[in-house]
Amino acid sequence: MFSTLTYKLRWSYRKNWPDIKGIFSRQYPEFIFSSAPSSIENQIPVFVFHTADPITFEDQLLYLKKNSYRTLNGREFYQILKGKSQLPERSVVLTFDDGLASLYSVVSPLLKKYDFQAISFLIAGIIPDEAPETANYEDYLSGKVPLEKLLEREKSEFPLCSWQEINEMHASGEIDFQAHTMYHHLINITPQVVDYINPNFDFYFYANIHVPLYYENGEANYQRDVAVGTPVYRSEPRMSGLPQYFDNEDVRQACVEFVFQKGRSSFFMRVDWRQQLAKFYKKQVEKFGLGIYESRDEMKANILQDFQDCKSVIEKNISGKKVDQFCYPWFIGSDLAGELGRQAGFTTQYWGVLPGRKCNTPNDSPLKVVRIEDRFLHLLPGVGRRSLPQIISEKVTKNLPIFKKRLRSTL
Repeated sequence: MFSTLTYKLRWSYRKNWPDIKGIFSRQYPEFIFSSAPSSIENQIPVFVFHTADPITFEDQLLYLKKNSYRTLNGREFYQILKGKSQLPERSVVLTFDDGLASLYSVVSPLLKKYDFQAISFLIAGIIPDEAPETANYEDYLSGKVPLEKLLEREKSEFPLCSWQEINEMHASGEIDFQAHTMYHHLINITPQVVDYINPNFDFYFYANIHVPLYYENGEANYQRDVAVGTPVYRSEPRMSGLPQYFDNEDVRQACVEFVFQKGRSSFFMRVDWRQQLAKFYKKQVEKFGLGIYESRDEMKANILQDFQDCKSVIEKNISGKKVDQFCYPWFIGSDLAGELGRQAGFTTQYWGVLPGRKCNTPNDSPLKVVRIEDRFLHLLPGVGRRSLPQIISEKVTKNLPIFKKRLRSTL
């Protein structure tokens, strides 16, 4: 249990620490810290969204509309960064990672209602061709469905938008679809075991995103539907620029078989299951040996291939679409990935908080776009502006308890 909790804490830390550090080190735009800012000056704040709660999101759009802000699409943003276009006053960028179903049910109708636009970064390799029909905001307004119905599909087996829905939104023009890697995957980077796949593992609420990528008979398992008992090694995002560690499949299979022989689900009810499995794992390493690392040339080729594949898949599935903007999963990239992404044709690359760059201004490098959480949108200058303590308090309240138990059977 402690190891599983540690694994969850580590990823919570990786995702939230830049945000916390950005506040305490004043790495964010000055309008966030000012008690009464009058303008955002020559800056272009880029806000990060994932899912979109209909009440919260409409409140944010109302705030932008009431205070005369305008939104930029990807091409407009790029042209301003390159100094090819003038920056309109009070311009912001709204970005949505992953392509969750609320993009279709909530975001697109509300953007249309308020005459705004946004950019969505898609995980190209896991987008389904079709998905069950979902209620949207217009259905709610007409009284056909209750509000909570709009987010229902994100909790189902089809949490992402389908290509059919994406094409529909693309045709309407409110959302600019761009790339977010092929599979949003982690790679093992050392033989250090940090956990084992078990019924209480933090799989994430879709696509098993917190499960590192494993290879079976030389083939990558991008579904990440690995068996209980599988050793989980220290891992990082593929774009981190670190070489991938390929574990010894004989060791892994022996651990899986060990759990099977010990009763599978009942094995994890034992107080000492982790100690038993760790002891067995050590013996298997002594018997079969450790795995191997990819070479630097292989690493570069694999990262470049991911860039090229996600670009081509999106362009293939969205008629007439040019994909040249990229967003790093978990906000984690590397200088190597940045250069390989540029080689693959990505002229604009989006991160999270970056040292030395509080916001985006004309003539900044489009390869180092900084983004801040959507909760800070209400700190933009304007009527009805909230305070930083209010925003922080809301975040703490929303995220307690820190961990919600996610159970998903792999038995």
